[in-house]
Amino acid sequence: MKKIIIFILMFTGFFAQIPSTKAISPLVTHDINFIKINRSSGGSRVFKETDGYEEVVINKVVNWINATSSVKETTKPENHKTPIAVLKIQMKNGDVLIIQPAYNCITEKQTKKCLLADGEVILTRNHKNIRLKSIELFDWLLVGWKNESVGASKEELLDETLYQRYFNYIDKSYPDFFMCPNIDKIERINGDGRRHVIHMSALNFSGHHAGPLHRIHITLTDTPENGVKINNITIQKNISGKEGRIQCRREN
Repeated sequence: MKKIIIFILMFTGFFAQIPSTKAISPLVTHDINFIKINRSSGGSRVFKETDGYEEVVINKVVNWINATSSVKETTKPENHKTPIAVLKIQMKNGDVLIIQPAYNCITEKQTKKCLLADGEVILTRNHKNIRLKSIELFDWLLVGWKNESVGASKEELLDETLYQRYFNYIDKSYPDFFMCPNIDKIERINGDGRRHVIHMSALNFSGHHAGPLHRIHITLTDTPENGVKINNITIQKNISGKEGRIQCRREN
């Protein structure tokens, strides 16, 4: 019995010494209030969790952070100058995370030179620094954030307007299908510019909050003599996250 207990203690101690492969505790998008990026050369932008378009950007950044790997280099932000860019993540519980590019510094002839460490950043949380590897996060921190779209495009606004008009003609069995509406195709009937067949689609809103993601497909006709007539409705169940992002114009 004594030998068994000793073996268990040794076995437990051995695995306790194995470091975790997880670089940081995973972040959750809905725990974040906003993220703010500042560049030392000028320019800043805030992405809020309450904005549907900006939330997508926050989720992308969170996924990059959660996928990072730790780097066994100095975790001290060594560059004596103001970092070229700083990302502030404001959590809803009041915590603040800071992410900035990492630098590699060397001293030659009593002169310290610091160069950006390509693809590496330093995350500061609760006064603790950790150096992380993420090419995507590094590139976004330097320039990528400038290319994020602001709000909806004219095409999206037009789709939303037309979809809402026709959605009112559908019976009340589908109240949840109003997210990321698309007018997929419009066809003239016999070439007449007053008569059309409309094909449109949208996602269920509950799927946006960790539920199963479904897509509705609607075909209808709109003519002066008969008004709006719903021809066909189908539900495409359990579509992938990628398909959902394509529907919402967040991925090609």
